[in-house]
Amino acid sequence: MKLTFRLLTISPLILCLTGCEFISNTISSYWQTYKDKSEPFLPPEKNQWITVEGIAPPNTRPNLDSIYASNRCLTTHNTAGGTLYHLPKYHWNRFNISVDPVTGYFKEKIPLNGGGWCQWQIDNIELALEYTNVSHLMKNAVSRGRAGINVYINGARKPSDMKKLENIIDYRPTIYPVLRKSFVTGNANQIGLYAGGKLTFFELILQQKNEWKIKYIPTLDETKMPKIIIPGGNKPSRVEYPDGKVDLDRDSIDYWKINNTPQWE
Repeated sequence: MKLTFRLLTISPLILCLTGCEFISNTISSYWQTYKDKSEPFLPPEKNQWITVEGIAPPNTRPNLDSIYASNRCLTTHNTAGGTLYHLPKYHWNRFNISVDPVTGYFKEKIPLNGGGWCQWQIDNIELALEYTNVSHLMKNAVSRGRAGINVYINGARKPSDMKKLENIIDYRPTIYPVLRKSFVTGNANQIGLYAGGKLTFFELILQQKNEWKIKYIPTLDETKMPKIIIPGGNKPSRVEYPDGKVDLDRDSIDYWKINNTPQWE
């Protein structure tokens, strides 16, 4: 009976501690949401800036997003064992980029400090190109897929495979159109942009008293268009390259096989 009594007295204490933690996190989450809405993302005028500029090839448009992280506003998660833990909260800010209709040149300035009650700080910048029109390549085709860069700032969370640069990124890759022809999905012909993957990753270290700039000036080579063929039934998919090479049982492209050159040349 004594053992049973002790278990019954300890259990409510454990439940109370667990419940109190849950209630505390819930209240904190609601409070952070309220303060974030009352004092939202708003970069202060006195700020530091990263210049992003580039040239969009004909029939393409750039999409620019800056992603901010907050160590003041946190998200709560559970492990498989039920333990609570916290991660930074993120804010996505999309720019309405003005592009010169003749040259394709564009330029934007991205603030490091996003302001607001959450004290948003720049985490990474994503710049990607996509087709606006593909009728010059194939009739009745639609745009699908993009190419661009994702730049992580000052050691932010990041993929492991990337190039690390200081203050300035000047990236001038050759990108290609890619046709995806599927007899499984409803739309047979889809054309997107390809540069070795959806996005190329960089880490940018910002040193004080220096100019901070990201330049993305790709060359679009539309004379070479690899094809991904997804047949119906039990037939294997394949990749057809401009020089006639064919990779069977594949539905992804090797960049170097398009023009026999590596991505970082």
